[in-house]
Amino acid sequence: MGDYITITRRLKKVISRFFKINTIILGLICGLVVLSTSGCKIEPAAEINLSSSNIVIPNTSGSDRISFTCNGKWTVTATKAWLTIEPSFGKGDGEIVIKYDDNSLVEERSGEIILSSGALSKTVTIIQSKSSLDFDKYSLSFPRDSSTLRFYILSNTTWQVTVPPEINWISVSPASGNLNMHIDVTVDPNPGFLREADIVVKYAQIEKKLKIIQQRGINGPPEQTVLKSPTNNSSDENRLPVFRWSEAIDYDNDEVTYNLEYSSINGDWISSETIQDTLYLLSSYLDQNTSYRWRVKATDNTGNWSYSETYYFSTGTKKRYFDGEYRVAQTNSEGYYPSEILFIGDGYIPEDYDEGGKFDMDVNEGIEAFFGVEPYKTCRNYFKIYKQAGYSREQGATQTDKNIIKNTKFGVAFQGGTSMSSDYNTVFNHAKLIPGVDNVKLQDLLIVIVVNENRYAGTCWTWTDGKSIAIVPVSRHSNTSSTYGAILVHEAGGHGFGRLADEYVSASNVGHAISSERLKQLQESFARNYSANVDLTGDPTMVKWSKFILRSDYSRVKTYEGAYYFSYGVWRSEITSCMISNILYFNAPSREAIFRRIMAKAGEEYTLEKFVDQDKVREPPFGAVIMQKSFNPLTFVPLAPPVMMK
Repeated sequence: MGDYITITRRLKKVISRFFKINTIILGLICGLVVLSTSGCKIEPAAEINLSSSNIVIPNTSGSDRISFTCNGKWTVTATKAWLTIEPSFGKGDGEIVIKYDDNSLVEERSGEIILSSGALSKTVTIIQSKSSLDFDKYSLSFPRDSSTLRFYILSNTTWQVTVPPEINWISVSPASGNLNMHIDVTVDPNPGFLREADIVVKYAQIEKKLKIIQQRGINGPPEQTVLKSPTNNSSDENRLPVFRWSEAIDYDNDEVTYNLEYSSINGDWISSETIQDTLYLLSSYLDQNTSYRWRVKATDNTGNWSYSETYYFSTGTKKRYFDGEYRVAQTNSEGYYPSEILFIGDGYIPEDYDEGGKFDMDVNEGIEAFFGVEPYKTCRNYFKIYKQAGYSREQGATQTDKNIIKNTKFGVAFQGGTSMSSDYNTVFNHAKLIPGVDNVKLQDLLIVIVVNENRYAGTCWTWTDGKSIAIVPVSRHSNTSSTYGAILVHEAGGHGFGRLADEYVSASNVGHAISSERLKQLQESFARNYSANVDLTGDPTMVKWSKFILRSDYSRVKTYEGAYYFSYGVWRSEITSCMISNILYFNAPSREAIFRRIMAKAGEEYTLEKFVDQDKVREPPFGAVIMQKSFNPLTFVPLAPPVMMK
């Protein structure tokens, strides 16, 4: 009975669970049926499709459109303040309008439009081009009369043309606009100077200028001069400044004159005399370490005038020679009367005459070269040396063989080959500015013109009354026989003071005997006690230097045929000499002739014993030997023969 009851209870539990499960299943089935018949839907995923994801817009303000499709609600936002959107929200497919401001920058800019629906976002990139503007020309040149000229603006933006308010003689039309356009510029008649102004075209954040130039008016004053030196705000200027300025243009072709005006900063203006030149030099030194100002007044012959700008400068302590001023570079300590040499310069502008400047350095170099050779070296204390300034307008020298013309003080000219000339009358008159120098003094004064030109040449001009001018350029030739010092020793030491003859044989006379014309010239020079270093005989007992041949201590001295430009009929004393190849050595008869003249000038008696006693160097020194080794008679170009004037 107990088992029956237990089985019955279990059976009831199984049946009960069966009915509960079925009830749940049935309930679910009924629920699904109800849902299927009630019309309720599930939301699909968001979708957005844009007509464009990138848009390029111009730099000027405007608008653009974007269309799109969307399956739900949407919103739109912009990332930049210069972008606005209408509408900013909606549902379903739509179109938005994008508005943008001017791009006032000269560079490209970008922004973004973001379209969102649910969790989905799409981006549209907006790129706006930069502003640009240019002209077809950047200056307009107008005649003196009223007239209109045109220029063209090429632009992708708005712009405005501005005339400075102080400029009342220019008008423009139109004064503003957009994109490309012609602009007419009109100027009033010009009653005075050439005038200039800038008109300004503004766009974006940029300004561009166009220059307006109008010619000087009728019967107006000359144009302003442009000051050149001293330069504005310069310091440590020489106390004798060189005032230079440009020529003033006068459109009426009137004659223009100038007045330099200068003063210390707080002083009254000091005006120079009226000149026609564009260079002015003071007659006295300015104060040292002082500030000055200067300007130039240009006046035409109708009385119209104009002033230059005012420039400022300050002096230091430096000085320079005045034009014509002389300095004594060396005084004699031996001899009652000195042998005198005057060094002047040609092709040296005023600035070259600074104390210790180019002229001083070149002349000092020449002096040392002159006294570096015997017998000048030993007899240096018998000499008085002058240096004298002569202002040239241009540096260098005229070279007629090269069609080069220079405006120089003494008119030195290279005439081709190694021949040179000068305006010797100007040279002599300039030398007479030195106290005590007159026509008589000139007969014993050797004048050396140092020429500020790097070229190998040189000529000595002599006169039958004794005057002499040696023209010596500052040659920087690589061959030591062709340098400035070598030329100076040959022309000034040999021809000028020593009154020696050339000993070389000209290329055109190789193998020829002396011509009758040259023979006559040589005999005339003998009569004036010139040309002591050559003779017309080779007889050792009859030749001029026979006294040296007889001496054992002058073994170099003999007779060598070939001198005074010819191979035959003229003799010299030694194989080599300065008067052949410019080496720094004079042969014995040349040294004697130079010493004899020094003694005569000094008022001292000459004797052979006195000469021999001081004649310590009787063969070429080492430097002269080196020069001689580089000498090639077939290629060496000798210096021009001296020129004899009556």
